[in-house]
Amino acid sequence: MAANRQALNEQLQKIVDSLKEQGMLDKQFGLVHSLKESNSPFFLAEIIPMFCQNVQTILRDLTQTLDKEPVNYYDLEEYCIKLKGCTSSIGARRMALACVTLRQASENKNKDGCILALNGIKHEYYNLQSSLDSIVQLERRILCHNA
Repeated sequence: MAANRQALNEQLQKIVDSLKEQGMLDKQFGLVHSLKESNSPFFLAEIIPMFCQNVQTILRDLTQTLDKEPVNYYDLEEYCIKLKGCTSSIGARRMALACVTLRQASENKNKDGCILALNGIKHEYYNLQSSLDSIVQLERRILCHNA
């Protein structure tokens, strides 16, 4: 049982290390992961789905804001700030960097630039989401072995 749990932990670490090497995650993710030890063993398995739900809501709001004429760049920037905070807090590095591009396009009131930047953020999110789903599944399997 302990050997299986160790194998799952190693598999989880390989995924996280790979995401860090690709620049998708940064050291903040490691800090978030370490919080599970001090706060709750379920912390990471709970925080990732909340992160994904928040990101999906903000992406929907950003898309709707860009679809309206005239574009409300103030709202767009507010959503962008919210998204950057959300991505930075979990360590989603490439998403956070893509938010900077969106914010710059928004500040310049460049709708085409905003659309391109938002598509870049969505692309980064969908790439990251499948890996985060794998992390949550592994975390749950590890927790089941601990029970």
